[in-house]
Amino acid sequence: MLKGSLVEAVENLLEKNDYVTFGYSGCFDLAARREKTLFLKVLQNVDSFSEAQSNSLKIISNNINATAFLVGLHTRREKLAKGVVYERFDIPTVSMETLKEIIEFDVFPKFQRDRGGFYVEIDSAALKKLRVQSGFTQRELAEAVGISKKAIYEHEKEQLRMDLSIAEKLEKLLEGKITMEFSPQKFSVGKSIPSSKIEGSVASALSKKGFSVDFVSSAPFDIFAKEKTVIVSDVERIGGGKRTLNLERFIAVVKKPAFVVSEKNTEEHAEIPVIARKELGNISKEEIIRIAKRAKVLK
Repeated sequence: MLKGSLVEAVENLLEKNDYVTFGYSGCFDLAARREKTLFLKVLQNVDSFSEAQSNSLKIISNNINATAFLVGLHTRREKLAKGVVYERFDIPTVSMETLKEIIEFDVFPKFQRDRGGFYVEIDSAALKKLRVQSGFTQRELAEAVGISKKAIYEHEKEQLRMDLSIAEKLEKLLEGKITMEFSPQKFSVGKSIPSSKIEGSVASALSKKGFSVDFVSSAPFDIFAKEKTVIVSDVERIGGGKRTLNLERFIAVVKKPAFVVSEKNTEEHAEIPVIARKELGNISKEEIIRIAKRAKVLK
């Protein structure tokens, strides 16, 4: 299946299940929203997914409070299996069949796969409860399945992954369920940096007003500015065109306020308010938020 056909199949799956979608060729291929927002990168070979794409996708997902998935057919070595979560640069990676189960039935996979083998998430509270009920000490239980006491202690303290074979031994010994379905977590991301002096200048002006700022690349916009309300800001050098249209379509899906910082003028585009860069420093934080909320696609 060609990439275009695969993206189309994913989009059809989402729209069939009442998601509003926006297609974009960048760090994500599809943004989708129903009750929750999803960002999906779609590739035939998931090993071609880059760390730079991952970083931008994680920043967008964190700021929008969304879930990100990489969807594909295979790695360089193997076909992606149904019911298994793989991982590329911290982004959960699934087959088309697995995505269908998530979208249609809200069923997340139990098994996770990386180069070390298959893993599962352990319910720390269930593990401790069953161990105590069964009369095992941490040391006794660890010795019975061939791992260290420290491993049992750590798995009872917090939710961690465990080798599938060890988890199966524990469930058999304790006569109960200790494994959990995979649950997408909020991503940990490093500091983002501007890609131009103009972006740096805009970010500096926004930071001085109390906004926290993140930069993204390969997206329909350049900056997230946050202060209770998330603001998607595009830094525009030329004016209008396809990029602004993409920003309009993007916020129509994610339902977040937005504005364009322009070098040229302060005329509004069809849907997005515009602030001239030279005027940005003279406008209060409250006024910036009010301007961003004028984005017509939010109504």
